Amino acid sequence: MRVIVVGAGILGLGVAYNLAVRGTEVLVLERQYPGSGLSVRAIGAVHSQWDNEHDIKLAMKSRDLLSQLSGELNFNIGFRRGGYLMVATNEEQLKRLEKNASLQHSLGLETIFLSSDEIGARYPFLDVSSIMGGTFSRGDGVVHPFSLEFGYWSGLDGQGGKMRKSTTVKSLQVEGPRRVRAVETDRGVYRADAFVIAAGAGTGEILRSVGLQLPTELVRHEMLATEPLRFFLKPMIQVNPNGMHIAQSLRGEILCQIPRADGQVRKGTNSTLGFLEEAASELTRFLPSLRQVKVLRPWVGLVETTRDSEPICGRLGYDNLWLAFADSGKGIMFAPALGELMAEAVISGTSAPELLPYAPDRLLT
Repeated sequence: MRVIVVGAGILGLGVAYNLAVRGTEVLVLERQYPGSGLSVRAIGAVHSQWDNEHDIKLAMKSRDLLSQLSGELNFNIGFRRGGYLMVATNEEQLKRLEKNASLQHSLGLETIFLSSDEIGARYPFLDVSSIMGGTFSRGDGVVHPFSLEFGYWSGLDGQGGKMRKSTTVKSLQVEGPRRVRAVETDRGVYRADAFVIAAGAGTGEILRSVGLQLPTELVRHEMLATEPLRFFLKPMIQVNPNGMHIAQSLRGEILCQIPRADGQVRKGTNSTLGFLEEAASELTRFLPSLRQVKVLRPWVGLVETTRDSEPICGRLGYDNLWLAFADSGKGIMFAPALGELMAEAVISGTSAPELLPYAPDRLLT
């Protein structure tokens, strides 16, 4: 069986690697170079503290796979299980975290609820005056996006998979009403038995070439990294309701990410002064010791999202056409599990039950 995967982000390479491991002949077509899209712009959050059963189970499976992946790929992906702390700054968010923690605990996740005082005692560097409480999952953590991306690439190569960089897919070619025959690129036409489109924001244009369209939108995520500091911040921290993430890299940089639905997402990826001002204010509110710390670099990622904030993974329109995109900010933390499930679905022609909540068809109703 020969499969073409379009897109060499973490999700696309995760699918391609798992196809190759299972004995499939794989060719990855990438418009620029591996990691040129959103994948390596993320800060690497990995957590299982979701509000529904299917996301929780998938995230737990994914983080367990991440724990084994460095050995499997013979490549250090930089996964650190330092825990994940979600904090609430208003009563509504606190009740939501409590409710979610109850569901998570029922599914075997080791989430614990912490009062504001307990958070302050555990993490004395945090100013908890505006924190009402939170939840903590010890098995969650942070992965290094560059390392995960290139670990999958190395693994794909080791399994005999091929990649063509600087190759832009222009359209799909079909034969009959049920099958895709080939992809047309700026370097020629490539035929295969099955096709996986994992081209991020470019997926929509490829689908339109055969009359398919799914409703998605872009949300702007702005991020920054500070100068390196002595390591002190073990868990990833998420502040609700604004969705700010705070972590410390293995090099000591403080990383901060804030989603910004400002209506300007299609006008480029330049960072804004407004973000820097907001991030500085919020970071120093929760971590007063950062007041004199210098910001080294800001950057932006555009996250493709769906109306239900779930990824699109499954078959659409044709018997041999599969999609893996619009990760809604969950790409890195779900990629290991989705890579396995998608590879098995493409080979067998049948999606596992775990993939059904992410099926493209749900967005057409």
